[in-house]
Amino acid sequence: MSGNRGSYVVWRTYGAGFWSIIGTTLSHLKIAEEMGLVPVVDFANYPTIYNESHPVGDKSNMWEYYFDQPAGRSVEEIEPTAFVCDGKIPKRYRGDLTEPFFGEQWRSRVRIRTHIKRRIENNIEQMELSSRTLGVHLRGQEARRAKGHMFPATMHQFNEAIAFALDQGDFTSILLVSEAQQYIDFALRKWGDKIDIRISPTFRLRFRDSYKLRHSPRPNHRFELGFEALQDAYLLAQCGGIVRGHSGISDAASMLRSQPFEPFIQISQGRNSLRPYIAAWIWYAKATAPHSIGGFDRWRPS
Repeated sequence: MSGNRGSYVVWRTYGAGFWSIIGTTLSHLKIAEEMGLVPVVDFANYPTIYNESHPVGDKSNMWEYYFDQPAGRSVEEIEPTAFVCDGKIPKRYRGDLTEPFFGEQWRSRVRIRTHIKRRIENNIEQMELSSRTLGVHLRGQEARRAKGHMFPATMHQFNEAIAFALDQGDFTSILLVSEAQQYIDFALRKWGDKIDIRISPTFRLRFRDSYKLRHSPRPNHRFELGFEALQDAYLLAQCGGIVRGHSGISDAASMLRSQPFEPFIQISQGRNSLRPYIAAWIWYAKATAPHSIGGFDRWRPS
């Protein structure tokens, strides 16, 4: 019985994205098991960027917006002597959700709340996604300026990769997933008259970060941002192939699938500077400069 065992409090340092929070949590659930402690995920006392200032339903703990507690113990049951983790990704785990460990942890430890699961399933059904859908995750926007972040692809690189994937596979539709409306518009102009396009029902802005708005643009905006990160991974996981950059959502889509994407195209082109005054402009310089003087190269199949 877990009743007499001490608690292991799981949390994540503020500012982490949804799937980074998930990866960290899955890692600490394993460590709690090894220590013989009962894990309790606490994003009520340790809020995330997805926490609302008021309860969602009857929940103030961001984890419980979407998931059941992994061991059934609530935050209210945490004893004063509980072990509290440091809120970081454990060094023995790289946080790469594509590694088998995370898929095993997800399937054995995570239980999505019934109404959340039903909402995702309804959207999957309405969008009619299948193995003949090419998933395209157009990641960019604020990642262009984020210090230490992997450089996102340009839209020209994405289009070259999409053209290759369509030529290689028997796809009848494309699913576009993005947080940036200008990326969706660009892709629609390129592909909208060539193939059936489905677009993820995710909140998007043009050239603005949805997480940094001074006023909430919709009810429960931060809760919805978390839900959309969860749903977008499930939508991409329904597709047969994928074109992507570096993103936790795309990694999670691979984790959720029972078989590999075919084709699996990840556009990789290095990492941004750790110096904020350089990181803010270097992507734009590389996107416009010729490859011969340090600009991004055209995408080519490896």
